[in-house]
Amino acid sequence: MNKNTSLNFYEISLFIFGFFPIIPNRLKGFSVFILLLTSFFIYKKHKNKRFPVKKVLQFSSIYLILIVSLLNTLDFSGIDKLLSTRLSLLVVPISFGFFHSTEKEIRFTFLSKYTKILLLITTFYSSCILIFLYQLGVFSERMSMYDAIAYITNEMWLINQHPIYASIFISISILLSVFYWLLSKNKIFIFITLPFVFINLFTLVLLERKGVLFSFVISFIIMILKFLKKNTSKKIVIGVIVSGIIFACFFLIPSNRFKELYKLDNYTGVLKDNSTSLRFGIYNCAVSKIFESPLLGFGLGDVQTELDKCYEDKSKLLLERSYNSHNQYLSYFLSSGFLGFFLLCFILGKILLNAIKSKDYFLVSITVFFTLCMLFENILERQSGVILFSFYICLFSFNNFKNHSIEQ
Repeated sequence: MNKNTSLNFYEISLFIFGFFPIIPNRLKGFSVFILLLTSFFIYKKHKNKRFPVKKVLQFSSIYLILIVSLLNTLDFSGIDKLLSTRLSLLVVPISFGFFHSTEKEIRFTFLSKYTKILLLITTFYSSCILIFLYQLGVFSERMSMYDAIAYITNEMWLINQHPIYASIFISISILLSVFYWLLSKNKIFIFITLPFVFINLFTLVLLERKGVLFSFVISFIIMILKFLKKNTSKKIVIGVIVSGIIFACFFLIPSNRFKELYKLDNYTGVLKDNSTSLRFGIYNCAVSKIFESPLLGFGLGDVQTELDKCYEDKSKLLLERSYNSHNQYLSYFLSSGFLGFFLLCFILGKILLNAIKSKDYFLVSITVFFTLCMLFENILERQSGVILFSFYICLFSFNNFKNHSIEQ
Protein backbone atom coordinates (compact mmCIF):
# COMPACT_ATOMS: atom_id res chain seq x y z
CA MET A 1 0.00 0.00 0.00
CA ASN A 2 1.52 3.34 -1.09
CA LYS A 3 1.62 6.44 1.08
CA ASN A 4 -1.27 8.23 -0.64
CA THR A 5 -3.54 5.22 -0.16
CA SER A 6 -2.51 5.01 3.49
CA LEU A 7 -3.28 8.70 3.90
CA ASN A 8 -6.72 8.20 2.38
CA PHE A 9 -7.50 5.42 4.85
CA TYR A 10 -6.26 7.58 7.72
CA GLU A 11 -8.46 10.49 6.68
CA ILE A 12 -11.44 8.15 6.44
CA SER A 13 -10.81 7.12 10.06
CA LEU A 14 -10.93 10.82 10.94
CA PHE A 15 -14.11 11.43 8.94
CA ILE A 16 -15.89 8.93 11.19
CA PHE A 17 -15.77 11.52 13.96
CA GLY A 18 -17.82 13.82 11.76
CA PHE A 19 -20.69 11.31 12.13
CA PHE A 20 -20.27 11.20 15.92
CA PRO A 21 -23.61 12.87 16.80
CA ILE A 22 -25.66 10.14 15.10
CA ILE A 23 -23.53 7.14 16.11
CA PRO A 24 -25.37 5.19 18.86
CA ASN A 25 -23.73 5.59 22.27
CA ARG A 26 -22.74 1.93 22.50
CA LEU A 27 -20.78 2.24 19.23
CA LYS A 28 -19.08 5.61 19.77
CA GLY A 29 -15.94 3.98 21.18
CA PHE A 30 -15.32 2.17 17.89
CA SER A 31 -14.33 5.49 16.27
CA VAL A 32 -11.32 5.66 18.63
CA PHE A 33 -10.46 1.99 18.06
CA ILE A 34 -10.49 2.42 14.25
CA LEU A 35 -8.32 5.54 14.51
CA LEU A 36 -5.76 3.65 16.62
CA LEU A 37 -5.60 0.68 14.26
CA THR A 38 -5.29 2.84 11.15
CA SER A 39 -2.61 5.12 12.58
CA PHE A 40 -0.60 2.19 13.94
CA PHE A 41 -0.72 0.43 10.57
CA ILE A 42 0.55 3.56 8.80
CA TYR A 43 3.21 4.00 11.48
CA LYS A 44 4.53 0.47 10.88
CA LYS A 45 4.53 0.93 7.09
CA HIS A 46 5.82 4.48 6.73
CA LYS A 47 7.65 5.45 9.90
CA ASN A 48 9.97 8.31 9.05
CA LYS A 49 10.42 10.37 12.23
CA ARG A 50 10.79 9.71 15.93
CA PHE A 51 7.62 9.08 17.87
CA PRO A 52 6.72 12.37 19.66
CA VAL A 53 6.93 10.94 23.18
CA LYS A 54 7.00 14.31 24.93
CA LYS A 55 3.96 15.67 23.12
CA VAL A 56 1.93 12.48 23.52
CA LEU A 57 2.86 12.31 27.21
CA GLN A 58 1.66 15.88 27.64
CA PHE A 59 -1.86 14.93 26.57
CA SER A 60 -1.99 11.42 28.04
CA SER A 61 -0.78 12.55 31.47
CA ILE A 62 -4.37 13.63 32.17
CA TYR A 63 -5.19 9.91 32.08
CA LEU A 64 -2.01 8.64 33.71
CA ILE A 65 -2.60 10.71 36.85
CA LEU A 66 -5.83 8.75 37.35
CA ILE A 67 -3.82 5.51 37.22
CA VAL A 68 -1.54 6.90 39.91
CA SER A 69 -4.56 7.76 42.05
CA LEU A 70 -5.38 4.04 42.27
CA LEU A 71 -2.58 3.79 44.83
CA ASN A 72 -4.87 5.72 47.15
CA THR A 73 -8.06 3.87 46.20
CA LEU A 74 -9.83 1.51 48.60
CA ASP A 75 -12.88 0.63 46.50
CA PHE A 76 -11.97 -1.10 43.23
CA SER A 77 -15.50 -2.19 42.32
CA GLY A 78 -16.37 -0.68 38.96
CA ILE A 79 -12.87 0.71 38.46
CA ASP A 80 -12.63 -0.97 35.05
CA LYS A 81 -15.59 1.06 33.78
CA LEU A 82 -14.17 4.29 35.21
CA LEU A 83 -10.85 3.74 33.45
CA SER A 84 -12.23 2.40 30.16
CA THR A 85 -14.58 5.37 29.75
CA ARG A 86 -11.62 7.75 30.00
CA LEU A 87 -9.28 5.63 27.85
CA SER A 88 -9.57 8.04 24.91
CA LEU A 89 -7.34 10.42 26.88
CA LEU A 90 -4.54 7.91 26.32
CA VAL A 91 -5.44 6.24 23.02
CA VAL A 92 -6.22 9.32 20.91
CA PRO A 93 -2.89 11.14 21.62
CA ILE A 94 -1.00 7.90 20.88
CA SER A 95 -2.91 7.52 17.60
CA PHE A 96 -2.01 11.03 16.47
CA GLY A 97 1.55 10.41 17.63
CA PHE A 98 1.78 7.36 15.36
CA PHE A 99 0.72 9.33 12.32
CA HIS A 100 2.91 12.27 13.30
CA SER A 101 5.90 9.90 13.08
CA THR A 102 5.41 9.49 9.32
CA GLU A 103 6.44 12.04 6.73
CA LYS A 104 2.86 12.57 5.61
CA GLU A 105 0.63 15.39 6.81
CA ILE A 106 -3.14 15.64 6.77
CA ARG A 107 -4.14 17.51 3.65
CA PHE A 108 -5.94 20.77 4.18
CA THR A 109 -8.70 19.57 1.91
CA PHE A 110 -9.53 17.15 4.72
CA LEU A 111 -10.58 20.01 6.99
CA SER A 112 -12.77 21.43 4.24
CA LYS A 113 -14.56 18.11 3.68
CA TYR A 114 -14.74 17.31 7.38
CA THR A 115 -16.39 20.64 8.20
CA LYS A 116 -19.04 20.11 5.54
CA ILE A 117 -19.76 16.56 6.71
CA LEU A 118 -19.99 17.62 10.34
CA LEU A 119 -22.33 20.51 9.51
CA LEU A 120 -24.65 18.26 7.49
CA ILE A 121 -24.68 15.52 10.12
CA THR A 122 -25.23 17.93 13.00
CA THR A 123 -28.02 19.70 11.10
CA PHE A 124 -29.68 16.33 10.57
CA TYR A 125 -29.19 15.56 14.26
CA SER A 126 -30.63 18.94 15.31
CA SER A 127 -33.59 18.40 12.97
CA CYS A 128 -34.22 15.01 14.60
CA ILE A 129 -34.25 16.68 18.02
CA LEU A 130 -36.73 19.31 16.81
CA ILE A 131 -38.99 16.67 15.24
CA PHE A 132 -38.83 14.59 18.41
CA LEU A 133 -39.73 17.60 20.57
CA TYR A 134 -42.61 18.37 18.22
CA GLN A 135 -43.90 14.81 18.58
CA LEU A 136 -43.67 15.09 22.36
CA GLY A 137 -45.78 18.25 22.25
CA VAL A 138 -43.17 20.72 23.47
CA PHE A 139 -44.04 23.34 20.85
CA SER A 140 -47.79 23.00 21.51
CA GLU A 141 -47.09 23.20 25.26
CA ARG A 142 -48.55 19.75 25.93
CA MET A 143 -45.21 18.88 27.55
CA SER A 144 -42.65 21.13 29.18
CA MET A 145 -39.07 21.21 27.99
CA TYR A 146 -38.05 20.13 31.49
CA ASP A 147 -40.04 16.89 31.13
CA ALA A 148 -38.91 16.38 27.53
CA ILE A 149 -35.26 16.23 28.59
CA ALA A 150 -35.73 12.74 30.04
CA TYR A 151 -37.12 11.52 26.72
CA ILE A 152 -34.23 13.03 24.73
CA THR A 153 -31.78 11.36 27.10
CA ASN A 154 -33.32 7.89 27.12
CA GLU A 155 -35.90 7.38 24.35
CA MET A 156 -34.95 9.39 21.26
CA TRP A 157 -34.73 6.58 18.74
CA LEU A 158 -31.19 5.16 18.36
CA ILE A 159 -29.46 8.52 18.88
CA ASN A 160 -30.68 9.39 22.36
CA GLN A 161 -28.22 11.58 24.19
CA HIS A 162 -28.13 13.73 27.30
CA PRO A 163 -28.92 17.32 26.18
CA ILE A 164 -25.64 18.57 27.63
CA TYR A 165 -23.60 16.42 25.26
CA ALA A 166 -26.04 17.02 22.41
CA SER A 167 -25.37 20.73 22.98
CA ILE A 168 -21.63 20.09 22.89
CA PHE A 169 -21.93 18.28 19.54
CA ILE A 170 -23.90 21.20 18.11
CA SER A 171 -21.59 23.87 19.57
CA ILE A 172 -18.49 22.31 18.02
CA SER A 173 -20.20 22.10 14.63
CA ILE A 174 -21.18 25.79 14.73
CA LEU A 175 -17.71 26.87 15.85
CA LEU A 176 -15.96 24.85 13.15
CA SER A 177 -18.41 26.00 10.47
CA VAL A 178 -17.92 29.67 11.35
CA PHE A 179 -14.15 29.14 11.38
CA TYR A 180 -14.54 27.69 7.88
CA TRP A 181 -16.50 30.78 6.83
CA LEU A 182 -13.81 33.07 8.16
CA LEU A 183 -11.17 31.34 6.05
CA SER A 184 -13.32 30.73 2.99
CA LYS A 185 -12.97 32.70 -0.24
CA ASN A 186 -16.39 31.58 -1.50
CA LYS A 187 -18.97 34.08 -0.21
CA ILE A 188 -21.85 32.21 -1.86
CA PHE A 189 -21.03 29.08 0.11
CA ILE A 190 -21.22 31.05 3.36
CA PHE A 191 -24.78 32.16 2.67
CA ILE A 192 -25.80 28.71 1.42
CA THR A 193 -24.73 27.11 4.69
CA LEU A 194 -26.06 29.93 6.88
CA PRO A 195 -29.52 28.27 7.31
CA PHE A 196 -27.85 25.04 8.48
CA VAL A 197 -25.96 26.93 11.16
CA PHE A 198 -29.13 28.70 12.27
CA ILE A 199 -30.97 25.38 12.66
CA ASN A 200 -28.16 24.19 14.90
CA LEU A 201 -28.09 27.47 16.80
CA PHE A 202 -31.85 27.36 17.37
CA THR A 203 -31.61 23.80 18.69
CA LEU A 204 -28.68 24.74 20.93
CA VAL A 205 -30.67 27.58 22.46
CA LEU A 206 -33.80 25.44 22.79
CA LEU A 207 -31.95 22.75 24.78
CA GLU A 208 -31.17 25.42 27.40
CA ARG A 209 -27.93 23.96 28.74
CA LYS A 210 -26.67 27.03 30.55
CA GLY A 211 -23.05 25.97 31.01
CA VAL A 212 -22.60 24.87 27.39
CA LEU A 213 -24.32 28.01 26.07
CA PHE A 214 -22.06 30.22 28.16
CA SER A 215 -18.96 28.31 27.01
CA PHE A 216 -20.10 28.49 23.39
CA VAL A 217 -20.74 32.24 23.40
CA ILE A 218 -17.36 33.05 25.00
CA SER A 219 -15.50 30.71 22.61
CA PHE A 220 -17.36 32.12 19.63
CA ILE A 221 -16.49 35.70 20.52
CA ILE A 222 -12.83 34.83 21.09
CA MET A 223 -12.58 33.14 17.70
CA ILE A 224 -14.13 35.94 15.66
CA LEU A 225 -12.13 38.74 17.31
CA LYS A 226 -9.18 37.89 15.07
CA PHE A 227 -11.29 38.14 11.94
CA LEU A 228 -13.43 41.23 12.60
CA LYS A 229 -11.20 43.36 10.40
CA LYS A 230 -11.77 41.10 7.42
CA ASN A 231 -14.01 42.03 4.49
CA THR A 232 -17.50 43.47 4.91
CA SER A 233 -19.48 40.36 3.96
CA LYS A 234 -17.86 38.39 6.76
CA LYS A 235 -18.59 41.21 9.19
CA ILE A 236 -22.24 41.05 8.22
CA VAL A 237 -22.42 37.27 8.67
CA ILE A 238 -20.73 37.39 12.06
CA GLY A 239 -22.90 40.33 13.10
CA VAL A 240 -26.03 38.37 12.24
CA ILE A 241 -24.82 35.40 14.30
CA VAL A 242 -23.96 37.52 17.33
CA SER A 243 -27.28 39.36 17.09
CA GLY A 244 -29.09 36.02 16.87
CA ILE A 245 -27.36 34.72 19.99
CA ILE A 246 -28.14 37.88 21.95
CA PHE A 247 -31.77 37.91 20.79
CA ALA A 248 -32.23 34.24 21.63
CA CYS A 249 -30.69 34.54 25.08
CA PHE A 250 -32.75 37.57 26.08
CA PHE A 251 -36.07 37.00 24.33
CA LEU A 252 -36.53 33.37 23.32
CA ILE A 253 -35.43 31.52 26.43
CA PRO A 254 -36.81 33.30 29.51
CA SER A 255 -37.53 29.85 30.95
CA ASN A 256 -37.38 28.71 34.53
CA ARG A 257 -33.90 27.27 33.98
CA PHE A 258 -32.48 30.73 33.35
CA LYS A 259 -34.65 32.48 35.92
CA GLU A 260 -33.16 30.12 38.52
CA LEU A 261 -29.88 32.03 38.30
CA TYR A 262 -31.44 35.21 39.66
CA LYS A 263 -33.22 33.68 42.66
CA LEU A 264 -31.06 34.12 45.73
CA ASP A 265 -32.84 31.40 47.67
CA ASN A 266 -31.31 28.84 45.27
CA TYR A 267 -27.98 29.56 46.93
CA THR A 268 -29.06 28.77 50.48
CA GLY A 269 -28.64 25.58 52.48
CA VAL A 270 -32.17 24.41 51.60
CA LEU A 271 -31.97 22.58 48.27
CA LYS A 272 -34.75 22.71 45.71
CA ASP A 273 -35.44 20.45 42.77
CA ASN A 274 -33.82 22.68 40.16
CA SER A 275 -30.41 22.56 38.53
CA THR A 276 -29.00 25.74 40.08
CA SER A 277 -29.92 24.82 43.65
CA LEU A 278 -28.76 21.21 43.26
CA ARG A 279 -25.43 22.27 41.79
CA PHE A 280 -24.89 24.65 44.67
CA GLY A 281 -25.38 21.73 47.06
CA ILE A 282 -23.11 19.45 44.99
CA TYR A 283 -20.31 22.01 44.92
CA ASN A 284 -20.59 22.54 48.67
CA CYS A 285 -20.14 18.81 49.24
CA ALA A 286 -17.27 18.55 46.74
CA VAL A 287 -15.35 21.45 48.29
CA SER A 288 -15.90 20.18 51.83
CA LYS A 289 -14.56 16.76 50.80
CA ILE A 290 -11.53 18.32 49.12
CA PHE A 291 -10.57 19.94 52.43
CA GLU A 292 -10.66 16.51 54.08
CA SER A 293 -7.90 15.20 51.77
CA PRO A 294 -6.41 18.07 49.74
CA LEU A 295 -2.99 16.59 48.98
CA LEU A 296 -3.76 13.05 47.79
CA GLY A 297 -7.50 13.04 47.22
CA PHE A 298 -9.50 9.87 47.77
CA GLY A 299 -8.44 7.83 44.73
CA LEU A 300 -10.47 7.39 41.55
CA GLY A 301 -12.58 4.53 42.89
CA ASP A 302 -13.65 6.28 46.10
CA VAL A 303 -14.76 9.70 44.82
CA GLN A 304 -18.45 8.90 44.42
CA THR A 305 -18.59 7.08 47.75
CA GLU A 306 -17.21 10.13 49.54
CA LEU A 307 -19.62 12.47 47.76
CA ASP A 308 -22.56 10.21 48.65
CA LYS A 309 -21.58 10.37 52.31
CA CYS A 310 -21.92 14.14 52.17
CA TYR A 311 -25.17 13.95 50.18
CA GLU A 312 -26.64 11.66 52.84
CA ASP A 313 -26.13 14.34 55.46
CA LYS A 314 -27.11 17.25 53.22
CA SER A 315 -30.15 16.30 51.13
CA LYS A 316 -32.02 13.24 49.90
CA LEU A 317 -32.42 15.02 46.54
CA LEU A 318 -28.68 14.65 45.97
CA LEU A 319 -28.46 11.10 47.25
CA GLU A 320 -31.35 9.82 45.11
CA ARG A 321 -29.36 10.23 41.89
CA SER A 322 -25.87 9.97 43.35
CA TYR A 323 -24.65 13.04 41.44
CA ASN A 324 -21.01 13.37 40.41
CA SER A 325 -19.16 16.60 41.18
CA HIS A 326 -20.49 18.39 38.04
CA ASN A 327 -17.13 20.13 37.74
CA GLN A 328 -14.16 18.40 36.15
CA TYR A 329 -11.61 20.37 38.15
CA LEU A 330 -13.24 19.46 41.45
CA SER A 331 -13.39 15.84 40.29
CA TYR A 332 -9.63 15.72 39.66
CA PHE A 333 -9.04 17.37 43.03
CA LEU A 334 -11.19 14.70 44.69
CA SER A 335 -9.55 11.77 42.91
CA SER A 336 -5.91 12.88 42.70
CA GLY A 337 -5.57 15.74 45.13
CA PHE A 338 -3.83 19.01 44.36
CA LEU A 339 -1.42 17.31 41.92
CA GLY A 340 -4.28 16.05 39.72
CA PHE A 341 -6.03 19.42 39.82
CA PHE A 342 -2.82 21.28 39.02
CA LEU A 343 -1.89 18.89 36.20
CA LEU A 344 -5.27 19.26 34.49
CA CYS A 345 -5.10 23.05 34.71
CA PHE A 346 -1.46 23.07 33.59
CA ILE A 347 -2.11 20.92 30.50
CA LEU A 348 -5.12 22.97 29.43
CA GLY A 349 -3.15 26.18 30.02
CA LYS A 350 -0.18 24.90 28.03
CA ILE A 351 -2.39 23.90 25.09
CA LEU A 352 -4.02 27.32 25.15
CA LEU A 353 -0.71 29.20 25.33
CA ASN A 354 0.78 27.16 22.48
CA ALA A 355 -2.32 27.85 20.38
CA ILE A 356 -2.06 31.58 21.08
CA LYS A 357 1.65 31.65 20.23
CA SER A 358 1.07 29.82 16.95
CA LYS A 359 -1.99 31.99 16.22
CA ASP A 360 -4.14 28.91 15.80
CA TYR A 361 -7.41 30.60 16.64
CA PHE A 362 -9.69 27.61 16.26
CA LEU A 363 -7.54 25.64 18.70
CA VAL A 364 -7.75 28.63 21.05
CA SER A 365 -11.52 28.67 20.70
CA ILE A 366 -12.10 24.93 21.13
CA THR A 367 -9.72 24.79 24.11
CA VAL A 368 -11.54 27.67 25.80
CA PHE A 369 -14.85 25.95 25.03
CA PHE A 370 -13.89 22.67 26.72
CA THR A 371 -12.09 24.45 29.56
CA LEU A 372 -15.24 26.41 30.39
CA CYS A 373 -17.53 23.41 29.93
CA MET A 374 -15.47 21.59 32.55
CA LEU A 375 -16.55 24.21 35.08
CA PHE A 376 -20.10 22.89 34.80
CA GLU A 377 -19.79 19.22 33.81
CA ASN A 378 -17.47 16.24 34.21
CA ILE A 379 -16.74 16.24 30.48
CA LEU A 380 -13.89 13.73 30.75
CA GLU A 381 -16.03 11.16 32.56
CA ARG A 382 -18.64 10.58 29.87
CA GLN A 383 -17.75 8.83 26.62
CA SER A 384 -19.49 11.46 24.50
CA GLY A 385 -17.44 14.21 26.12
CA VAL A 386 -14.01 12.65 26.55
CA ILE A 387 -13.78 11.32 22.98
CA LEU A 388 -14.61 14.70 21.45
CA PHE A 389 -12.24 16.53 23.78
CA SER A 390 -9.37 14.20 22.97
CA PHE A 391 -10.05 14.16 19.24
CA TYR A 392 -10.41 17.90 18.57
CA ILE A 393 -7.63 19.01 20.91
CA CYS A 394 -5.22 16.50 19.35
CA LEU A 395 -6.38 17.07 15.76
CA PHE A 396 -5.57 20.76 15.93
CA SER A 397 -2.53 20.41 18.18
CA PHE A 398 -0.77 17.87 15.96
CA ASN A 399 -1.83 19.56 12.69
CA ASN A 400 -1.52 23.25 11.89
CA PHE A 401 -4.19 24.52 9.51
CA LYS A 402 -3.86 28.21 10.29
CA ASN A 403 -1.67 29.17 7.33
CA HIS A 404 -4.02 27.79 4.74
CA SER A 405 -7.06 29.21 3.08
CA ILE A 406 -9.98 27.13 1.95
CA GLU A 407 -10.48 26.77 -1.73
CA GLN A 408 -13.89 25.61 -2.89
